[in-house]
Amino acid sequence: MNAELRPILVEYAAFETAVRRQISELCAPHCSVCALVCCRPEFCRENIDSPFLKLSSSRIQQNAAYRAGHGWLTSSGCALSAGRPPVCYQFNCDKIIDALPDNLNRYLARVLSDLVPHIGKRALGDRHLAEIMDPAQLKKVKHGRFGKRLGEARNALQVIQSYKRHGFLPASARTILSKIAPFPPSLAG
Repeated sequence: MNAELRPILVEYAAFETAVRRQISELCAPHCSVCALVCCRPEFCRENIDSPFLKLSSSRIQQNAAYRAGHGWLTSSGCALSAGRPPVCYQFNCDKIIDALPDNLNRYLARVLSDLVPHIGKRALGDRHLAEIMDPAQLKKVKHGRFGKRLGEARNALQVIQSYKRHGFLPASARTILSKIAPFPPSLAG
C-alpha cells in the first residue's frame, strides 16, 4: 500500500464509523421492528469487489465474516463497521423519513446519508473510490482532493450533530450542508 493511500484509508474508516453511528441512532427504532429487509447480500458484494472498500473494512475488526448467500448480514444487521458500499448509506427508507418531524429533519437525514458517498466522489476522474477496481489505480488517488471532500463531510456532520444537541441551525450552516446536498428553497427563510 502506498504512503498516500494509508491516511486516506484510516480517515475514511474513522469517518464512516462516526456516520454509521449517527445513522444507526436514526434508523434503529424502525429497522429493529421492520418486516421488510432493505439490506441484501448482493449489495454486500461491492465490499468484496471494490479494492478500496475491501481495504477499508480490513483495517477494522468486523463483527462477523463474509458468507456466500448472506454477505455481511447477520441476524442483528450488517457486520461491517467500515467499508460499506455507498448504497448502504444512500438508501432512505420511506418509513424512517416519514417518521421525521419536519422537512428540516428530512433534509438533514438526506445529508447524513450522503456524507460517506460524498467523500469518495470523483476520487479518480469521475469515478468514486468504490468504483476503482484496479488496485494499482488506487495509488493515483490524491490525498488533497480526498481531504477536501472529507473536510466538507466532517463540517456537515458537525452541523447535524450540533442541531441534534441544540435544536438550532444557524444560517451559516446552509452553506456547509449545501456542499453535500442542495439546501431546499422551501427551508430558506
